Amino acid sequence: MKNVSASIILTVSLALAAAVHGADADSGLPEEFLDARPSNQLYMAYAEFKMGHHDLARQMWMHIGGSGRSEALFNLANLYIQGVGVDKDPGRGMQLYRQSAKAGSRAAAYQLGLIYLHSPDYKNHDQARHWLTVAALDGDSDAAGLLASLERDKPGDPLSQVEALLIHGDSDQALEQLETLAAASPPDYRAVTRLAWLYESGLAVERDIDRAAELFMQAAEAGNAEAQYALSVMYQTGVGRVQDDSLAKQWLQKSAAQSYPPALDQLKQIDQ
Repeated sequence: MKNVSASIILTVSLALAAAVHGADADSGLPEEFLDARPSNQLYMAYAEFKMGHHDLARQMWMHIGGSGRSEALFNLANLYIQGVGVDKDPGRGMQLYRQSAKAGSRAAAYQLGLIYLHSPDYKNHDQARHWLTVAALDGDSDAAGLLASLERDKPGDPLSQVEALLIHGDSDQALEQLETLAAASPPDYRAVTRLAWLYESGLAVERDIDRAAELFMQAAEAGNAEAQYALSVMYQTGVGRVQDDSLAKQWLQKSAAQSYPPALDQLKQIDQ
């Protein structure tokens, strides 16, 4: 986004839905979005998704190019894999994951590894190892750990087992395992964060923004960078938490301090 004050950046997504009527005639997207840099476009699209505006978020992700293309493709893939805001289409989701991974997304590479490892429709251990290796070489510790467990022929990370259940469509069992991991002593805060995503999106459970906010707060306070970023967006949008620009930036800074890429990108734009 062009150099503007932090307060404008932090409030711009709240105006997106109202701005649609004044949007570019060809794209149908808000001018504020079209004028923004890719990193800010990703943030705006994510904010719309969190507010339940799934179709607008999808259109935004389809439009994003440049340095934001790989993450936008990954988010689109998630929509089609999970059937959130669109008809579930695993084939389209896999195509988008591959495009995203080839564009540089290690998250997409890791997800492809999980799918090729666990999905009965796509199971291919050679492909699983390939994509997990790609993700591990790019610094994904979960992918590296799963590769190591495969080499030892031992069960993998419990969270990857949850992913496998979701891929198989066993959402009830996946939810039960997540709840167990989240309630452990100490809790697995990755599982707490994943539970929050489920409640936020309405996948496998009834959508409950308040419950999602509670879980994000729990994981964020424990130091989970992904949850800290999600909480920042909640404070920024006023969805799940009372809108508070100061707290939004504080949680964004905490997430960025742990080198969480979306937080780093957004904080960089705010500080310019």
